[in-house]
Amino acid sequence: MFDKERLLKIQELDKAIIEQLDDKQLAAFSIAAGSLTDDFPSISERVKSALEQKDIAALTKLLTDICGILRLISASKLAESCIAMIQTLGETKYEDLQAGVIDFLKSVSALSIDLQMAEFKEIPGQQESNNEESAAKNTILAVDDRHFFLTAIKTMLLDTGYSVTCINSGAAALNYLKNHRPDLFILDIEMPGMDGYELATRIKASGQTAPIIFLTGNAGRDSVVKALSSGAADFLVKPVTKDQLLERVGRYIKPEIIEE
Repeated sequence: MFDKERLLKIQELDKAIIEQLDDKQLAAFSIAAGSLTDDFPSISERVKSALEQKDIAALTKLLTDICGILRLISASKLAESCIAMIQTLGETKYEDLQAGVIDFLKSVSALSIDLQMAEFKEIPGQQESNNEESAAKNTILAVDDRHFFLTAIKTMLLDTGYSVTCINSGAAALNYLKNHRPDLFILDIEMPGMDGYELATRIKASGQTAPIIFLTGNAGRDSVVKALSSGAADFLVKPVTKDQLLERVGRYIKPEIIEE
């Protein structure tokens, strides 16, 4: 069963409702949350398929199913945005509908990952955020095989007080770490040669203790458990916005104050 204190840290959940849950209600919440985390990857793929085929009837049913689960777990704002989207499915321009549905799926995916992190709190390697030792540090190592994504990360963190080093392979990252100790890692999971799971495991084995944030598009239970087991502290769901990046990074390290 979920720990209520961890649930209260999940932004998408209605904290006023979560605070009032008794043990019986928390057990029911756990069942509903489990349904979301177990079923969402397959539902998400079916939503994308219906969207591609412009099957409004199927899309309506699938989104209604998601909305029902969101209501059960008190993800009120997400549920409301889902209802609003359903009500305008037949009237919205396809390009706008596509963008709205994909953005909604990304938000639900992020919620699913946060729920799994709250559920699997005992898995070795998970870390709590913002301890005193990390609060004053600001160096970040970002590893992704795609140059455009590294550029995006560096651009979003430009002039924010963080020092960012970008590397495009696991092997190069391990070589860099022979002489450096970043305060935070941002690792893509899907990389050729050495994926993010293996890289995270080897980073931890080398004695590096900084938190690891994984970049992922997969909210599946197996993927999340594997990431946490290999040392993940947190996740960012792609594509990432500047606000999302700063919020996640800020949980673990604080930027250096830039003097005017």
